[in-house]
Amino acid sequence: MTKHASLFAATLLLLGCATQPKSKTEDFVPIPLDTGTISSDARLEQMQASLTELLERLDVLNDRIAKLEAGEPHVAAPALAVAPAPVPIQPVEAAPATEPAPAEPRAAAPVPESPNRALRGAQLADDYRNALMLYGKGRAADSRAAFQAIFDAEPGGELADNALYWIGETYFAAGDYANAMRFYGRVTKEFGDQNKAPDAMFKMGLSFERTGDLAMARQTFEETVKRYPYSTPAASARLELKRIRY
Repeated sequence: MTKHASLFAATLLLLGCATQPKSKTEDFVPIPLDTGTISSDARLEQMQASLTELLERLDVLNDRIAKLEAGEPHVAAPALAVAPAPVPIQPVEAAPATEPAPAEPRAAAPVPESPNRALRGAQLADDYRNALMLYGKGRAADSRAAFQAIFDAEPGGELADNALYWIGETYFAAGDYANAMRFYGRVTKEFGDQNKAPDAMFKMGLSFERTGDLAMARQTFEETVKRYPYSTPAASARLELKRIRY
């Protein structure tokens, strides 16, 4: 009986092993990752537009650094008028009546920015980014029209010099150096103290160089270094001065 019992136990053990379920790792089937629906060309266009916008911000920072190094005075906010401390009046018999002192004028409270103006500025900023993206995609005519609309909406605004500069860039990229210099010149004359003026003057020098007028190119590069010595375009102008010859 002992022998038969051992055989019966071994048989049950084998049956149990044969019917044991598979582990989770054996049933695992890898799920293919979604590689995305954005094409490589679209990604490249987005990267180009982002790079252009970053360069714009770098220009603004360089302009601020140059103004700080030049030692431009900082205008302090006007202080509020402080009324003098009251002086105790000693009782005097038959004191003559005096005229009350006129109250000192208080400083005017700052006028809050109009909500409509803030919304308009935000809309122009969005339009500017879209125009940069059009330029990054190589759509010169569309981006030129978008930049012109930004300038027309606010000719004296913060983005006016940027808009004119990028209109010039659309012409420069197309090889139309005469029109490119026309818009670069407007930036340097109308917005000479703004952040795009150094870039515009340097690109004018390059335009002269491309048209074969090396004398004017050298003169423009020298003016760039003289007027904007701490800017990135001035560093590029110094390199061009070493490279070109009359």
